[in-house]
Amino acid sequence: MDELHTNARDQFFSAIRTLASSPDSIQTRLIDATQSILQVTIDDFEGTRELKIRFARILDLLAVDQDDLETTAVETAAHMTDFEATKLADLICDFYADLE
Repeated sequence: MDELHTNARDQFFSAIRTLASSPDSIQTRLIDATQSILQVTIDDFEGTRELKIRFARILDLLAVDQDDLETTAVETAAHMTDFEATKLADLICDFYADLE
């Protein structure tokens, strides 16, 4: 197992567990999963360009380029359509699979 991405793996696993284990709407599950995703930083992927770019895309879709990351991500997820939220959830799952 790659020790370099241990934190990212743990946090994304927690996010996926949150996405999968709730009967709430996909938007609500993304809001809850965002707490785990925001525990990961772009620096966790130093030296792994492809993972860094893919992680940045997830952050971009959550619109976390603002000062208050968590609030912005929550507001963004809350206004996503089911299709947009499902697409983002799929990206999160695919990203986690690539961390394994």
